[in-house]
Amino acid sequence: MSRFTIEFSEDMDQQIDRIARALNAPTKADVIRKALGLLSYVVKERDEGSTLVLENKKANIRKEIVTL
Repeated sequence: MSRFTIEFSEDMDQQIDRIARALNAPTKADVIRKALGLLSYVVKERDEGSTLVLENKKANIRKEIVTL
């Protein structure tokens, strides 16, 4: 298993803490792992021609998310 040391701004650190609480993730590393897993899936699907769409059924809004 590889180890990394990553420096985050205070704002980014607070965002990671907020996400960890929302996901009941025990560590910040778990948040990063989940984020990388999700991004990996999105990139794979994009490469296969898919688009990512968020749909808010209550507000009847669809948003296409543009990936890099």
